Amino acid sequence: MRIRYPLYFGVSSLVVLGAASDTAASANDVRSIRGVVAARQAPQTSSDSLAAWIDSVRRKHNIPAMGAIVFRADTILTHAVAGLRRSNSSAPVERNDRFQLGSNTKAITATVLATLVEEGKLTWTTTVAEIFPEWRDAISPEFRSITSDQLLSHHAGVSAFSDTDDKDFKSIPRLSGTPTQQRAAFTAWALRGKPAGPIGKAIYSNGGYTIAGAIAERIAGQSWESLVRARVFTPLGLHGSFAWSDSADVNQPWGHHETRSGTKPVDPRDSDERLPPIIGPAGSVELSLEDYARFLQMHLRGLRGRDTPLLKAATIEHLHTSPASPPDKYGLGWGLQDFDGAPASVHVGSAGTFYAITILQPTRDLGVAVFANAGAKRATAATTDAVKALIQRFANQPRTKS
Repeated sequence: MRIRYPLYFGVSSLVVLGAASDTAASANDVRSIRGVVAARQAPQTSSDSLAAWIDSVRRKHNIPAMGAIVFRADTILTHAVAGLRRSNSSAPVERNDRFQLGSNTKAITATVLATLVEEGKLTWTTTVAEIFPEWRDAISPEFRSITSDQLLSHHAGVSAFSDTDDKDFKSIPRLSGTPTQQRAAFTAWALRGKPAGPIGKAIYSNGGYTIAGAIAERIAGQSWESLVRARVFTPLGLHGSFAWSDSADVNQPWGHHETRSGTKPVDPRDSDERLPPIIGPAGSVELSLEDYARFLQMHLRGLRGRDTPLLKAATIEHLHTSPASPPDKYGLGWGLQDFDGAPASVHVGSAGTFYAITILQPTRDLGVAVFANAGAKRATAATTDAVKALIQRFANQPRTKS
């Protein structure tokens, strides 16, 4: 399989939102949001005005479609989409259309493992040797003691697997069987190798999330996809799907490659554009903005000290805390930083044809997510432009106490 673009799952929002992180910065060329000037002042709260504003942002950057949602823990403040499902069609993007989350899927995978922790089936310090005892002797000694915490926070020494043209990706042996079987085979192979760096040092890794997904599958006896549906989609009432599936919905927004003259639509049925099943836990979920906001609101409630039906506040707080000593800028599926004078949990994701960015600021009871159906430099500029403007617009708006 030859993918014609790099896996931008390695992009960390720590760079996009302006925090210093050499590890994240080396993954891709991403501009700092602090250097981006908004297209014009962000709108007030009406959806109509937001739609017009988002439309102006996407036109400025030549993006087929964009959407944005601004929310508090219990309220949607404003939500709108604008543009076309694909650039060679007149079909407009609709409010409930799904976009690829890319690496923002990692927070969903971490949430799945958190449900297993709350059920007592897993701990944050469970090691891979304990999960896969039959492989213990074959696992490299350096990897035997890596934990769930380390895998989910990119401290396990697993190679990045961020670009299909890179040496680590090309060295993966041919995998066959179901997606679960392929992820198990990848895990066994990866753990027999040598670490990409010191255990405990932050190395942003899609491969680490493949292993985390395989851990969940081993413990629960279900595929990662089934676990996401049962433990995240259904409890939160989300109508999500998975990218590069065999039953792609061609009536949903298509991703786009950026070209010198504009954008080129990517047929979701094109086998040359599919990424392997091992990538699923690192970045294949598709959600609408409103459904994604429901997931994010659950996290925002937990960060504001409120238990949720899905996870307790303490568990959610753990997901948004660095397990490293001393702490760094990586939580479990989240980047951690201060932004615009307030603590923030942040992330971006893209596989080259979509772009998703989100920021949660619990002290402000505020969250923003922005989607685009293109995935390179113009999409990066457009979405960061929008996030910065929306955060600044709503940060000081009166809010109720939780």
